[in-house]
Amino acid sequence: MEEVATADTEPSPVRIALSISYIGRRFSGSQQQPDLRTVEGVLIDACIRLGLFEDFRSAGFVSAGRTDAGVSARRQVVAFTTPYPERAVSSLNRLLPCDCQATGWAAVPDGFNPRYRAASRTYRYLFTAEGLDLHLMEEAASWFIGLHDFRRIARVEEGRDPLRHILSARIFTEDGLIVFEVSGESFLWNMVRGMATLLLAAGACVIPPDRISTLLTEAGPRIPAAPPEPLILWDVDCGLTFNPLTRSEKADQKLRNEADRLQIREKMVEWLGGNRRDLLRKEEIHNELGHLF
Repeated sequence: MEEVATADTEPSPVRIALSISYIGRRFSGSQQQPDLRTVEGVLIDACIRLGLFEDFRSAGFVSAGRTDAGVSARRQVVAFTTPYPERAVSSLNRLLPCDCQATGWAAVPDGFNPRYRAASRTYRYLFTAEGLDLHLMEEAASWFIGLHDFRRIARVEEGRDPLRHILSARIFTEDGLIVFEVSGESFLWNMVRGMATLLLAAGACVIPPDRISTLLTEAGPRIPAAPPEPLILWDVDCGLTFNPLTRSEKADQKLRNEADRLQIREKMVEWLGGNRRDLLRKEEIHNELGHLF
């Protein structure tokens, strides 16, 4: 990737894709919104301050998809055209905030749009394990696989097809948490969080796992979405191999501080929460979700 210039012109523009990670807690979603802090907003602002482009529209700045307020991402993909790709690679992270960093870059063809080039998207949703049956959740997750109408658990915008093809769905544990990982060609708004609500209900024995099959096919009110904070956009597969980028030292330090704070908070909750939080959690889930089914 080179910046090619003549004596009278700036370098020839090059289109690049970036993989972006962010902690969603302090963002009002990923999509640009007036007077709100968003992922696209801080990315575009940093690009303009670095002189990568003057206007995001003329640069063809586009994301692979949007995430709601509070939702994080391990690998969101954005693309834009700039005469200064080396400047983006070497300096962009220094201008980005600590909770939003570029983790990789790739040169892409002119006109590359990650939204339409994405073959699949993968999400992960985290659950605390107290009061939940792992095996029931594993069985429940299997009912999402395949082509289904997901309008019962998603916000379907007018004119959009509610059918979505889920490629895989699995449950596993990691560091004492239950992880739901789901991959699909595309997803509806709030769809994964709706899946999480059903998994929570199955894991707490509010519904049997096979009830998901009938819930997706029968008419009824929309099932509410689970909270956004435990949801992570894990990967967007655009068929790219990203060259790694180094996070800023300030961002790494802030993440370490955040990890320490969460570890201390978890220990405090453990000390104050008693030894049978699982019983309280199960009762709480039944009270919250039982009336829906």
